[in-house]
Order: sequence, then C-alpha cells, then structure tokens
Amino acid sequence: MIIFFYGQDSYRLAQSEKKLKEKFISASLGDTNLAVLDVKKLTFDEYIRQILAMPFLSKTRLVIVENILSEAKKELQEKIGEVLNKVPESTVLLFTETAPDKRLSLFKKLVKVDKVQEFLPMEEIQIKRWIKSETEAKGGEIDSASINLLYESVGGDLWRLSNELDKLITFNHKITTGTIELLVQSQAQKDIFRLVDALGNKNLKKALNELNQLQHAGENEIYIFSMICYQYRNLLIVKDLQDRLHSSNAYPASGQAWAIQKEAGMNPYVVQKTLAQCGNFTFDELKNSYDTLLDFDHKLKTGKIGKEAALALLVVKLSLSRNF
Repeated sequence: MIIFFYGQDSYRLAQSEKKLKEKFISASLGDTNLAVLDVKKLTFDEYIRQILAMPFLSKTRLVIVENILSEAKKELQEKIGEVLNKVPESTVLLFTETAPDKRLSLFKKLVKVDKVQEFLPMEEIQIKRWIKSETEAKGGEIDSASINLLYESVGGDLWRLSNELDKLITFNHKITTGTIELLVQSQAQKDIFRLVDALGNKNLKKALNELNQLQHAGENEIYIFSMICYQYRNLLIVKDLQDRLHSSNAYPASGQAWAIQKEAGMNPYVVQKTLAQCGNFTFDELKNSYDTLLDFDHKLKTGKIGKEAALALLVVKLSLSRNF
C-alpha cells in the first residue's frame, strides 16, 4: 500500500504522519517495523532493500520517505517512479512533501497511489474551530473571545498555536483573554520584525542591538530562535506567493495582501509586515538564510554549539549570508 501526504499545512501533515507511525511502534518490538529514509543519503538499492524487507512478527511494516520531490536527485526520483507498482502488500510506503513541484513526473504518479491526502492551509474560521478542538484535546477550555484574541496575536501558524496552547493550559486549564495577554508574547514578535528588518537592510549593528533588547527583556534563547525561524519561514512563503501572483497577473498589487492571506492562512498583520520586508530579500537569499537556520538548529540540538552565545553568532551569519 502506498500513501502520499502533501501540502503547505505542515503541522497537520506531521500529525497525520505521527499517528501512522504510532500504529507501527509496538510496546514489545519498538520501531522494528518502522523505517524513515533520509533522501539526501538514499540510494536506489537501499530503497529497494527497505521496501522488500519482511516485517518482524507482524503482517506489515512502515517505510517513510520524506521530501523526495524537493531533496532527492532527479535520477533517484525517476527510478523510484518506475517501480512504484512493485511495493509488496507487506509494506506500507508513505511519501510526504510540504511544497511539491506539481510538474514533476513522480508527483503526477504519487497523486494516483492508493491513498492521497492534501493538507491545504485552513481558512480563518477553520483555524478558530481547530483552536477550540485542540484546546479540548489537550485538556483545556477556551471561549470565543479568547479564541479570537489568540488568533489575532499568533495568526494561522498551527505549530506556534499548538505551542502557545500548551503554555497557556500549563498555566491554567481555562484559557482567558487575560492569560493570553499575560503569556503570549506579541511584543516579542514586533521585536523580531525589527531584527529581521535590520538584517534585510544589512545593518548588523542594529540587528545585534534588537537581539540584545530581546534577551534583556528576559526572552528565552530557544523562543527567540523559534521566532526568527517563524519569520524567515513566513518570508519564504510570502515571497513565493508574491512572485507567483505577479507572474500570473491574477490580482492587482493592491489585492495581493488579501490573496496571500487567504492562500497562506496567515494573520493580516503578519502578512502586511512580511510583505514590507520581502523587498529587502531575493528568494535565493531567503533560501540560503533558511538553510543557515536549519544548520543552526541541528548544531543546537546536538550540543555542537552553546545557546548562550549562539544567537549572536546566528545573527552575524545571517547578515553575512546576504553578501554571498
């Protein structure tokens, strides 16, 4: 059986992948019948070996291939596309992709497999319903006024919304507008906008000053880093949509903000601020900066760099990456 999960809503995609994984993780056997393949290192021979491997004390095993359309070499994509129909019944093969190029031959084959689910960004009303159901699933309570305020403060990023809900429920299972105003750091987001503005203007001194202000305000280093990642991710999404809207001439310049807000599911304020920043970056510069953030995240998690001085180093690297 082959499954294909794709779409811009990376949170719901990841949650669906997680639920599927949990079905194949046994209390006694662990992850014996689960394999997650790294497409950057994957060879065709290893792919064949994994999909043909027999499950251990079970009827099926799960093999996951993430981001093959965006990260694997064209030759590997073509070879895998040629043998999609060779997957045995004992293997459940899951492909996941957040931003697939729909022109690729392999994508056209994957959308025809046994089970396909596209995770599109939700509309505002859907996100607000999700906030309520997610709050209840986490053991909390929330009213309509609090839902509206949380959405206005955070926007439609489900990853951040989930984190904020965890924080709010830990403080008090009943979420109110008061606890949101107390705990959800909207001011930090404004400071992050100023920091990224400074990087976009190649003003390293101002960027470091904004970072120092965040740290002196008592913001956690990991939170600051997550907010920088959040804004660069927004920039990539908005820049890509802006370029595509400009190419298609589907909307006048005055209507682009609304179209981007609808497509990306972002808070109007975030779209407005991010659009203003997009002019300071090319798409390639944003991709390079995001690669820097991913590398930094890996080093931070593996202990290769200390978090105390790490953020200043990151800001310097992001500034320098704009000059190459």
